Amino acid sequence: MGAHFIGLAADADAPEAPLVELARAHFADAMMLPFVFFLDSEGGFLDGLSGRIDPDAFRSRIEALVAGRSS
Repeated sequence: MGAHFIGLAADADAPEAPLVELARAHFADAMMLPFVFFLDSEGGFLDGLSGRIDPDAFRSRIEALVAGRSS
């Protein structure tokens, strides 16, 4: 799966403008960090998670995205 993704960590206290826009558009009601965005190669939003993230759920989400499905 690693060939399909790269990781990016951003400072939650001073996030970059594009990340703020994604959060506003897709996580307007989210109250807990971390926010995890899954984006396509053009930066388009595919899926995401926020708050406590179960490792098995995270893996399932990645596997679904690799298979071409989103939740």
